[in-house]
Amino acid sequence: MSGFVAQVIAVLSAVGALASVCLYLYFGRRSELSAAREEALALAETRRQVIADLERRLNSLEQRHKRATVDCERRVGELQTALDKTQSQARDEAYRTQHFFSAALSDLLKDLRNDLELGPPDVETALARIRKLLTDERPAA
Repeated sequence: MSGFVAQVIAVLSAVGALASVCLYLYFGRRSELSAAREEALALAETRRQVIADLERRLNSLEQRHKRATVDCERRVGELQTALDKTQSQARDEAYRTQHFFSAALSDLLKDLRNDLELGPPDVETALARIRKLLTDERPAA
């Protein structure tokens, strides 16, 4: 009987050892799963923070873009107004210049007609006046 008891004790000891190994593996696995879960949660929190930061940046950039668009539209309006004013001034200046030269030509033609309508026509004076105008430099346009 002592042999039988020794065998039972050996079997119980082996079963206990196997149970200890199984429990160790089970709780070790559970611990690894818990650590993996915690790591996944930490990674998810990091992603959430990155996404929140990117959303803030995007909103900031959209606001800057809107302000820049408004500034550009305002500047285009200012430049269009300045262009219109400059074109109007150039048109007025061209009209005044044309009017001045027309008046000068009209005065010249009246003087030439007067010189040619004299009792004996003063052709030489009229021709001298024409030659002088042709040899003088023209004013810059």
